[in-house]
Amino acid sequence: MKTVFTASFQDDAIVVLSLLQSGGIDGVIMSDNMLNINPLFSVDIKGVSVVVPDDQEDDALALVEDYRRRTKGSLP
Repeated sequence: MKTVFTASFQDDAIVVLSLLQSGGIDGVIMSDNMLNINPLFSVDIKGVSVVVPDDQEDDALALVEDYRRRTKGSLP
């Protein structure tokens, strides 16, 4: 599994995961359990990561880069 996206807030990771899944890429959100208490308003200092299978990394990174380009200025 390869990390293709990391964010402070889980909602950003959920959007990216949804984007990847709509492109046919299997992904999983990896985060601390603390985010389960209040997922949209909790900040994980280690970050919330979206990981994909090794063989889908290149396609996932291309989609993430396109997403970052379209949302420039609104993501860290």
